[in-house]
Amino acid sequence: MKGIQGLIVAVGLGILGAILNFAYLHNEAQKLDLVYFIAVKPDVTIARGDKLVADKLVKLGIPKQSVGNLKEFAILYEDLHTVEGAPVWRTLSEGSLLLQADLVTPTKELDLGKGEKAMWIPVDTKSFEPSLVVPGDMVSFLISLPRANSPTRAVPGAPEGGAAGAAPSADASAEPAAPPAQSRMIGPFKVLALGNRLGSTDVMKAAKISPVHENLMAISVSVKQNGELQDDAQALWDLLGATHFRGAGVILHDRKSNNK
Repeated sequence: MKGIQGLIVAVGLGILGAILNFAYLHNEAQKLDLVYFIAVKPDVTIARGDKLVADKLVKLGIPKQSVGNLKEFAILYEDLHTVEGAPVWRTLSEGSLLLQADLVTPTKELDLGKGEKAMWIPVDTKSFEPSLVVPGDMVSFLISLPRANSPTRAVPGAPEGGAAGAAPSADASAEPAAPPAQSRMIGPFKVLALGNRLGSTDVMKAAKISPVHENLMAISVSVKQNGELQDDAQALWDLLGATHFRGAGVILHDRKSNNK
C-alpha cells in the first residue's frame, strides 16, 4: 500500500515538474520574441536640427509582451529607411527611442476650417516675445488709441482766434497737459500664424527655416451671412484703422483652460 502511495506522489511530482518546466520555457520563449525599434547608439547625441543617419542609430529589442501600445509612438527598426535624412526637432541623447513626434515637420499652409477666415493684424514685437506664442493659442489685442488734440489756448489781449506772431503768455507752462492715450483690449482670437511660422519655433529651427515677418499675426475670424465681418473682428479692424494700423500689443490667454 505504501508503495502505491509513493508511486502516486512520484507521478504527481513529475506532472508538477513538467508544468513548471513548460511555464519556464514559455516565458523564455516570450522573452526571445522581440519587437525591434530605432534608438540612438550609446555615446552618441543627435542635436536638434541634425539629420538622422544609420551609423548613429541602433536596433533596440523589447519583449513582445511588454510592447503594449509603444508601436503607436515609436518607430520600428524595419522602417529605418523611411526616416534616414530626416531632421529631428529636439536633441536625442544616447539610448533614446526615436519617436514619431521627433520628426514633426513645419506645416506649409494655413489650415482653415469650414467658415473660418484669416485676417492679418500688425503687432508690436517690442512689447511681447513672439516665440512664446504658438499658432492655436488664444490672444487678445491691446490697442492704444491716439490722444485727443489739446485745445488751443488764446493769447491774452489778442483778438479772438489769436494773433500771428504773438508771444506766448507767461503762464503758458500752466496749460493742461495732453490727455493720456486710451487703451482698448479686444478679443480673444485664435492665432493661425506669426509671419511665415505656422507652428512652434523648435519645429521651424529643426527644418532650418528662419521665421520672418512675425510682426504680422494671422488670426481666425468669421463672416456673417451678409458678407460682413463678425462684430469683434470688425471692431478690431476699426480700432486699428484709428491708429493708422500701428502695431497692437498682444495678451496671451491661458492654454490650460477655455477661460477667456
